[in-house]
Amino acid sequence: MGKIINLSAVLEKEEKLQQVVDYMEELKDQFSDLIQEYEDDGADVRKVDTLTEALDALEDAYEMVCEVAEEEE
Repeated sequence: MGKIINLSAVLEKEEKLQQVVDYMEELKDQFSDLIQEYEDDGADVRKVDTLTEALDALEDAYEMVCEVAEEEE
């Protein structure tokens, strides 16, 4: 007989990956709101630029994780 695939382990990984995607999406939203607060408070432009660059990097990471999640489906 052929190999038995442990579907619960596969589903568990997919579920964990989806949770990471969800957390990252929430983090992006909160981070964006925080940057807006800094801008509204007239924070130093360099700080806002640095935070914006960090958000851009987070968005790039989010997109890569989403690609992996789509491949898992």
